[in-house]
Amino acid sequence: MIKAKTVSNLRTRILISSLLLCFVVPLYGAGFDYTPTIIQINKHKQNDTVGFNIVEGSYKLFYKYILDETVKLWDSPAKKVHISPKALQLLEQQNDLQFRDADDLFIYEYWKLYKKDFEFQVLGFSFFARNKEGNKVNFGYIDAADVQTLLSQVVIPTNINGSSNLSYWQAVMSKKYFFNIAKFGNVDLVKNPSAAFDIKNDIFNSKKINTNCYVITPTKEVEYFIHPGLDSSSGNFWICHAIESYYNANRNIYYNETATPAVHYLDINTQLKVTRIDVSEVWVKHENNQISYTPHKIRIYINEVPMPEMAVSEVNDKSILVQFKPLVEFLKEKEFKYTLKRVNYEAIYGYEADDIKSALYVKDWNKIHYTPPKTLKDNRN
Repeated sequence: MIKAKTVSNLRTRILISSLLLCFVVPLYGAGFDYTPTIIQINKHKQNDTVGFNIVEGSYKLFYKYILDETVKLWDSPAKKVHISPKALQLLEQQNDLQFRDADDLFIYEYWKLYKKDFEFQVLGFSFFARNKEGNKVNFGYIDAADVQTLLSQVVIPTNINGSSNLSYWQAVMSKKYFFNIAKFGNVDLVKNPSAAFDIKNDIFNSKKINTNCYVITPTKEVEYFIHPGLDSSSGNFWICHAIESYYNANRNIYYNETATPAVHYLDINTQLKVTRIDVSEVWVKHENNQISYTPHKIRIYINEVPMPEMAVSEVNDKSILVQFKPLVEFLKEKEFKYTLKRVNYEAIYGYEADDIKSALYVKDWNKIHYTPPKTLKDNRN
């Protein structure tokens, strides 16, 4: 429950700004009924620890679907004038602005606080930017009902600190990003940032207030590779030995699965050797800080030539055993040496791979420091 003193101070500040806000308080007690609220999210104020940038991602995603007319863009929440793709592009040209490069995203919502329970509903998204002359440009409005299915189906790009398989809608509903309250009811809080801060802080940073924010599960999509070990007692040796033994005993399967085999099918004397294995997994951190691993894709290199990537279900069908254990179970146990290749959408480069691997085991999953080379940032090995 929010402190009465805080509420009293909040009441005073807001009433000074406008007498229209008398219905907002007291938060201590009955709270407030559904109140139209506009929040502002700036892409430059998003911390890397959040793991995603909701502004950058949303603008790029919406732009694609506006241009192919899958998503309707309106002039305002009143939805009286439809902005066509051509009209949007003309607006960009006239103002020498790119829709995708805008800095701020505005989300229209309804907020309600009843006793200890807070809930919000997303109504729509507005897009504003400023041109070189400093003039505000209205890029339009998208109704949330028109895009909720889309936002629920598309995964938002996340860096090393984010959680994998997080949809855009889940990201929006998480409220984990930094935002300001631009308008609460009829009151413009841009002119009263301290009141906006107090409302936000009293709701979202209170341990006594229950919210309907989406709770993000700490998960990572991790890709790593394994090289064969020279030590015949090592896990690396046994996993590679088990796979190559399977394909040498079933060479017809190897040739059926590989369009460009490393060894000609008539060459029966050259042994198939596993020279590398790439594995993609989903890692989940549980309340006791234990990590569970779920492999879902594997790529095997035979004599340095990669085979097509396989789903885990295909690997299971082969019944390959490593030290009397199914291959997938052996992968889960992590009794072998491996090198990180990627975490979520973040490529990991060799000079920091070991440090990042160690950090995943000992650090909070949203506080892993990693700065890839700028020239290699967007590449994936």
